[in-house]
Amino acid sequence: MRMAPLLLTIGLSVLPVFSQTNHTDSQVQQQILEELRAIHHELRANTTLQLLLVELQTTQSSLNQATQRRDNLKAQIAGLQGDRSAQQAEVVRFEERMAKVTTPDQESIDKLEGLKNGLQAISAHEAAMSELLEDAENRLRTAQTERESIQSQLSDLVRKLSAFN
Repeated sequence: MRMAPLLLTIGLSVLPVFSQTNHTDSQVQQQILEELRAIHHELRANTTLQLLLVELQTTQSSLNQATQRRDNLKAQIAGLQGDRSAQQAEVVRFEERMAKVTTPDQESIDKLEGLKNGLQAISAHEAAMSELLEDAENRLRTAQTERESIQSQLSDLVRKLSAFN
């Protein structure tokens, strides 16, 4: 009989310890859960960051190619403009020489016609290159807009990560 009160006393004194253990376990579980959520959030952010960086690199490559294409077309057009000016000057000189002759021979007439046809061909080629240049400039603007969008997304993500940490 003496044992019963002793066991009751021991039982009652151990009960708060188990209660604290359960409370402590709950806190530990909550901390672990919060840590897992933070790790998950950080992993998603890092994955998004890596994807945006790859996308930025790809877009920058496209932008570089579009810039190179535009610059090449501008150089070609400048060359064609020089060719056109030279051809126009040649046509004017030839017409002036023919004007001094009362009856130009067929060879001179054919040569003048050839010069004029050459001038038309250069002008047509220049017009076609100008259309290509316009297309290249549109592609360049599109690539710049894409890059700016990706950079904005990266900035937002970095800001969020900084706020999170």
